[in-house]
Amino acid sequence: MYKKYWPLIALAIWISILVAGCGTLEVGIETNTPPTLIATPGSTEDITTPISENTPVVDTSTPSVESQPTGTSTPTETISSGFPDLVTIGILTPYGSSDTGVLVLQDGELTVQPSPIYYEVFWDYSPVSGRIAYSPEFVHGSDHNNVSVTSLWVYDYETGTSEMWLEDNVIRAAWSPDGEKATAAVYNPQTEQVELVFVTGPDQVEMIADCASNLFSWSPDGNQLAFVNAVSWAGVKPSCAGTYLVSFPNGTAAAEHEQRRISDFGTEALMSGDYNDQPIWAVAQNALIYPDQPFWVIPLDGSAAFIPTTPDGEDPLELPRPLGGLWSAELNQLVGYYDASMSGQGGVWVYQLSDDLGSIESYNRIGDAPFEGNSFITLVDWWVPGESILVLDGDNPDTSQYLSEYWRGPAIWSLVQKDWLAYPSK
Repeated sequence: MYKKYWPLIALAIWISILVAGCGTLEVGIETNTPPTLIATPGSTEDITTPISENTPVVDTSTPSVESQPTGTSTPTETISSGFPDLVTIGILTPYGSSDTGVLVLQDGELTVQPSPIYYEVFWDYSPVSGRIAYSPEFVHGSDHNNVSVTSLWVYDYETGTSEMWLEDNVIRAAWSPDGEKATAAVYNPQTEQVELVFVTGPDQVEMIADCASNLFSWSPDGNQLAFVNAVSWAGVKPSCAGTYLVSFPNGTAAAEHEQRRISDFGTEALMSGDYNDQPIWAVAQNALIYPDQPFWVIPLDGSAAFIPTTPDGEDPLELPRPLGGLWSAELNQLVGYYDASMSGQGGVWVYQLSDDLGSIESYNRIGDAPFEGNSFITLVDWWVPGESILVLDGDNPDTSQYLSEYWRGPAIWSLVQKDWLAYPSK
């Protein structure tokens, strides 16, 4: 019964480690056995029935007319390869348990499958290279500071094998756009600073920035990397504080890159913080959006960052604070998850912003399910970029944990139609 709340428990543990710096360990991972494959890639054993318009994941009875999703939806153009197009445990937090499996999109079908690897931290998946970045162990305190770190392992769907790329001191990892390099925030215990690096193989590291943080994200075109050095985060020195852009004029495959500081945002302590926080690119508006009670707009032209005005002058602290945000340039909408453990307003929220991002015109929680039904859904990713999103019922993809007939696991919400969409059957 506790599986459902494991990500929230893990997040609480993370926060306590981050704040208190519990446990002083020697640099390097404690001796343990390598992760063991718990399922053969491609195996159909214990795989749930693919999601379709008429096939619920848990309840085999036909849903009532009132709970039938409406409309249809076509997923974003997939990459032609033998790899899954998406492998995820949800956008809320990388911490979890491989016992809950992974949500997989491949050949137009969504399934909850056994994880091909044992993980306690699921960093990221690249559909370009077919690789999962993960760690088989939970985070622990670094040797010299209250920064929480772990290892970096890589699983390859093509070979069905895993190998350790970094033994320790990894704060966060995500794949570069080409899928060949892991972008990692690594704590350096000698300088007591966070470094942003490329990792291309076991102990193969290329420096990007030696005064950075784990709060980074890639631009949609894959040519720029933005990161925020917030003084309120452990491991970020005041001299490093601010918001930065790193440009790769010849692509990430080349060594050349240019770094510039674009804003002093981050030099003042923020109101809140979460491990998943990262700059959200609003390219058409030449800005970044950063979550913090509820969020800031950071113009890329160097002008001062600001919190948009709120509807009817509401206190910004009273608005739900998004986690793992997605930006729709077509609709001027920010989509974010709100943790139900922090408030009864949990679920996925949509914020309608003005063209200049100066004001929040409206905000609402998606769906019309009962309160208990949409408080614990989690945001997964885009379904059709800018138009519809993929959500998962509950905080993990364990099909035994679904709360109601209405949700039945993964579901698609249209930002355009403001309604649930039927998953297209083959």
